[in-house]
This record gives sequence, C-alpha cells and structure tokens, in this order.
Amino acid sequence: MVDALITDLYRAAAGEVHWGAPLAAMQRLFGAWGVHLHGVRRADGSVAFSYEVGGFPAEGVLAYIREYHRSDPRAALVIRLGLGEWMSCHRHFDEEFVARDRFYQDFLIPYGGRYVSAARIYEDAELAAIIGIHRGRGMRPLADEELALGQRLGRHLTTALGIWRRQGRLRQEHLLGNAVLEQLPHPVMLIDEQQRLQHGNAAALRLLRGGDRLRLVDGALRLDSARAQQELLLALRRLGIGGEASYRSDGPSAVRAIVRLGDRAGARPLALVLSGLHADRTMGAFGHRDLAMLLVHDSRRSATVDRFLAAAIFDLTPAEATVAVAVAAGRAPAEIAAEHGVALSTVRAQLHCVFAKMGVSRQAEVAGALASLPAVASASST
Repeated sequence: MVDALITDLYRAAAGEVHWGAPLAAMQRLFGAWGVHLHGVRRADGSVAFSYEVGGFPAEGVLAYIREYHRSDPRAALVIRLGLGEWMSCHRHFDEEFVARDRFYQDFLIPYGGRYVSAARIYEDAELAAIIGIHRGRGMRPLADEELALGQRLGRHLTTALGIWRRQGRLRQEHLLGNAVLEQLPHPVMLIDEQQRLQHGNAAALRLLRGGDRLRLVDGALRLDSARAQQELLLALRRLGIGGEASYRSDGPSAVRAIVRLGDRAGARPLALVLSGLHADRTMGAFGHRDLAMLLVHDSRRSATVDRFLAAAIFDLTPAEATVAVAVAAGRAPAEIAAEHGVALSTVRAQLHCVFAKMGVSRQAEVAGALASLPAVASASST
C-alpha cells in the first residue's frame, strides 16, 4: 500500500492522476479524518492551491478559506517550521487552550475535526506547500511511529511537488487551442489550478502589462483584493480544475463561474468569466492538463457584448447568442430571421431560451442584462 501511494504521488506530479488519489490513499493508510495539501504564497499568505480528502465538508472548506484561516492558531506553528519539519498540534495546545479558543470551538470541532500533524514539505521563491494529516473528534492524534511514516512520505511529496511546479511553468504557445484564442479581440487567458498563466492572447497580455486590476506575480495571476483572489480560487474549485470535483465538493463541477472586481470606490467594474477546459473533453487542443479559460469583461469599455462573450457569460448556444446580441442592438425577431435565413418561429424559440438563461422576460431587458453584467454575474456565480 505504501509503495502504491508513493507511485501515485509521482503520477499526480506528472498529471496522470489527480492529487486526490494519493491523498485518499494517505487517508486510508493513517485512518485519518482527512488529509489536506495546500500551497500558500510567501508574499502575502494567500492560498495558491488547495486539495483535501476525507471529512472536510464543502461549506467548511469555504469557511476556512474565506475567514477562519486568519484565526487558526496552528498556522503560526507551521510557518516557523523548516522544510521537512513536522508539528503535532496536541504537543502545543492543551485541552484548556482548546476549550477557550475561538478557532477550535466555533469552527474546527463543530465541523468534526480535532487534531492535526502537519509539515512544510515544499518551498520555492513564490510559495510554500503544507501537508496536514487530520484526526477527527473522538479520535487520537498520530503516534510517533505514524509520524515517522508521515515523514517518509513527506520526502517523496517534496520531490513530487517540485516536478509538478516545474511542469506548470511549461509554455503552450504551439497548441491549436491557443492559436484560436489569439484571434479573439477580448482579453482571454488560460490558468491552471495554481492560478498560473498558461497562455494569454495579445489583448490579455496588454491588460496584464497595464497592471491596473490584474497582474502577473511570478507567473501567477493576481487580482486587486484578497477577497477577489479567494473567489478566484473557489471558482477554480467549482469548475473542477486540477482534480475531480467528487473529492472536493458535494456536487458535480460547475459549467462556469464568475468573479467580480470593482468593489472599491472609484474602481471600474470588471467581470472575470471562467469556464473549464478539461483535457478529456477538448481533444487535447489546450494540452493534457485541466485549465480554466478566463475572459475579462469591462462593461464601461464595451458598448456591446459580442456573441462569444454573451455565450460564455450566459451559457448560450451560438444561435442563441446571435439572437441575444441582435435583440440588444434593437433588431426585431423578423429581421434576424430574414438575415440568417431561418424561420421566424426558430428565432422566437431561441429568444425564449435566451430569456430563460438570462432571467429576463422581455426583449428590452436583454440589452440591460448584457450591459449590467457584473450585477448579473454576482447572482450567476453562486
């Protein structure tokens, strides 16, 4: 079992299996409540990637990322660890401390957790990665012999993560899908589960060079607020990028997700529209890794929304997107039917689908829905 687990660590590094496979094997090996692997950016402590298996409920993961990571007393212990060093929380926090600590009482124990043994198992100039083996409420912490096995596996995980990170830096300019993206006028990027830019078309690179709302830091996409950065991570998780949704959420992967920028006073609103590009469904056009396609929409700079963007935002078919954009420009259904050589009944049926997907009931509201995209996006991303 240990040998198979080690093999899967290296297979995950090569992209042959998802990280959930070796983590699930680790959970079984240790009889753990859960196993959590996550990367933290060294510059500001934000989460770069996160994988977990076991007892972690989806709402608990979201609550930790959004709020409770700031009050986790174990985090300070892990930060002080050297590479390859482990800590066990029960050796630092006694029952009296746990009984009065907000993190334990309001978050960890109510969600079923209790003990963790954790290690810093990878670091480079950009981030540090941490592995945690968790025991739940009513269970005992890891014994010394179990911790020794964790240290052995941790050394392999260090090597595997190094391979994974180096692979993530490989450029993909010559892929067919990337060449198609270059023909689009909108800023379009491909990012991986580490939020690293794998490809950006010319419009996207111009936007990133401007460094206004989005920028690159050590190859990773950085947004203009910590909240937006967290929402981007959660969006990637909802899309199932970097792993099967079954081990990280309670439901199937979402089709698309939207992250809003512009909550700050005076900042122009932007919407980041993300959709999943899963390698097994895209004929390898974008490579052999799961990626997210990210479109940037600036409602103040875009007088109209073209078919491609409308389709991406509202999950419209190409025909529905054509009708939506034409109606928003003031065209009547009869005009649209005549121009495209289809029956008026077909256009009306497509318009009915547009209404349903946009959440409107009249033609005049279609233009408003497209123009007020950031407000619509907020409701669509839940």
